[in-house]
Amino acid sequence: MPYLNIRTNQTVADQSALLKAASQTVSQASGKPESYVMVTVDDKADMLFGGTDAPTAILDYRSLGLPADRRAFSDALCSMINQQLGIDGGRIYISMTDSERQNWGWNHSTF
Repeated sequence: MPYLNIRTNQTVADQSALLKAASQTVSQASGKPESYVMVTVDDKADMLFGGTDAPTAILDYRSLGLPADRRAFSDALCSMINQQLGIDGGRIYISMTDSERQNWGWNHSTF
């Protein structure tokens, strides 16, 4: 049920490594089993942040319930993006959405 979309203006040379690192980070930082985690990457996006096209990213995180310590969760995601893509945390936005169970579909039904 946790979903993370990573959108960046950078070219991701090794998408598989980024996807694996992101999946593990989301699982560990959220306390949810990795078997439920979905991650997508959109690279080479036309993006400006602060009026410049310097390396930047926006992360869209959605889940049934958000981590209690959102600062630690943000830190974990920013650190992972910095390690994987070299983007400074000051150029990363993270949107966190707590979805209601009846609005989350899976396996022909909802949660």
